[in-house]
Amino acid sequence: MDSQTTSLDFAVIGHQDNWPNIQSFINAMRTTDLEELSIEKIKGIYGYIPPRGIFKMRVKSPTGKEINGVYIETFIEPDQLEAQHLRSNIQKVKNAIEAAHTLKAKMVILGGFTSILLEGNFKDFESYNMVLTTGNTLTTSYVLKGVEKAAKEHQLVLNECKVLIIGATGDIGMACSNYLKGTVKQLLLCARNRIRLENYADQLKREGYDIKYSIDLDDLAAEADIIISVASSQGIKISNLKKAAIICDAGYPKNLEDKLEQHTDVFLFHGGMGQLTNGYTFIPDYTAHFYYYPAPFLGHGCIIEVILMAFEGIMENYSTGRGNITKEKIDKMYHWSRKHGIELAPFYNSKGLL
Repeated sequence: MDSQTTSLDFAVIGHQDNWPNIQSFINAMRTTDLEELSIEKIKGIYGYIPPRGIFKMRVKSPTGKEINGVYIETFIEPDQLEAQHLRSNIQKVKNAIEAAHTLKAKMVILGGFTSILLEGNFKDFESYNMVLTTGNTLTTSYVLKGVEKAAKEHQLVLNECKVLIIGATGDIGMACSNYLKGTVKQLLLCARNRIRLENYADQLKREGYDIKYSIDLDDLAAEADIIISVASSQGIKISNLKKAAIICDAGYPKNLEDKLEQHTDVFLFHGGMGQLTNGYTFIPDYTAHFYYYPAPFLGHGCIIEVILMAFEGIMENYSTGRGNITKEKIDKMYHWSRKHGIELAPFYNSKGLL
């Protein structure tokens, strides 16, 4: 993509979550006279490609406002998301932010796993005169609205439900816990870091809420009426489940569905997603090579957040750090989403629409 461009309203920094998608995406960007690259060949070069703008984006609100952005690929490898690759992945994200600055983007969203890497620490980029956000506030909003809708459709009353949150000490996990702590029967909290989990659970207990926690998922899963998974780990193992449990898989990449084949009675949907009723336009349009959702114009809440900020002219870092997402911010983001014609995504999982 031409780096000489006029000022853009926003930039989306992201990564792909599996090699088949990457193969399709990479070959789509190559000229038609070149032979198609195999996954093995792509694996040999992919991680060495520097972050760069891949395509421009145009989004229009029902209010009549139109904004323009760019998608910047980090080229983070989908099987290198674990801790041993932390340093190199952080550098890729920083290089992607540099690319957004070069492209004169006014605001930048760190999508998916990229937001976890920096954990909202944007101090290195304060001189860039652009807004940065993780997008976690709107993602949280879509997760919670999805859970509320699913509970209602399955005749579950939230204040009678035990809700398990996997990834409870992450930014979205804490936001979900803080939002639900006064409206559900009990919160079941699971996370990998024992000390951080104990400290957070003890804090909620001191506030008077009914909390149970463990770093072992099977200590909690069998009790849960509703499960919210917002963890990034691909190594999640889950066995005992309550019959007809509702599961919102909002991790990235999705990490529960292939482990639950034997649980045919659970209701699992991919959460944290919105649907842009006015659609969007990509230039060049690579949609056919990476868009695999079962309904049109779906998007991750983290990406949509920066679109809403651009529509509303919010020129401040919005979702930053860990534990700073308030109920007021969640509700405000959802209000802006509805205002600009972006609805909660329909329920779906890898098998299609539910």
